[in-house]
Amino acid sequence: ILRGELIKGDLAALIDQGVRTAVSILTEGVLVAPTEGIAHIKLKKNPDGSECLAIYFAGPIRSAGGTVAALSVVMADVARRHFKIGDYRPTEDEVERYVEEVTLYDERCAHLQYKPTDDELRHIVRHCPVCVEGEPTEEAEVSVHRDLPRVETNRVRGGIALVLCEGIAQKAAKVLKYTQKINLDWTFLESLAKGVKKSQGQFELKPDPKFLEELVAGRPIFSYPIKP
Repeated sequence: ILRGELIKGDLAALIDQGVRTAVSILTEGVLVAPTEGIAHIKLKKNPDGSECLAIYFAGPIRSAGGTVAALSVVMADVARRHFKIGDYRPTEDEVERYVEEVTLYDERCAHLQYKPTDDELRHIVRHCPVCVEGEPTEEAEVSVHRDLPRVETNRVRGGIALVLCEGIAQKAAKVLKYTQKINLDWTFLESLAKGVKKSQGQFELKPDPKFLEELVAGRPIFSYPIKP
């Protein structure tokens, strides 16, 4: 598709179709994520004038499951490299906008199953080669990092919270494994892949007690991490 052998169109149209087709193959064609979860893809400019690729997500990306949501960004990176488009370079204001927006989404809109720390989120945004963008899905608006030149809305974009938190952050170890297979450099995920520890090329599990932080008082605990 990227080589233009199956469809004709400009660069953005080829990337858009390529990513959607890849996601529909990964989801075995049974979810709405490829058609409804990815809103559109477009080229943007970095502050230094170089081009970068932005993939816009909508609310239905939640039906993709975290791994496929994250892999849709990986597929966009494959396309970006194919066309030799530059990587995304966020400003500090944009990085902080992501942090504010994800926190707002989690506290006031919909509770995230997995929320990385603010520093982990900053790490992902600074190093992800593709800009994770989104359609405004909630009525709530950010109050601090507003009216940024490259961000089209002040409203909360639910798609980016789902892709960054329940996709890239939560499934970091899995995504890292996939990207290594296809020789993509996503080594920035190594610090996030907490659940696994490398020893002589092997992955071994180590306990991650994060899910215990959100215990509800009075509810029973059936198991602790990696304990019978």
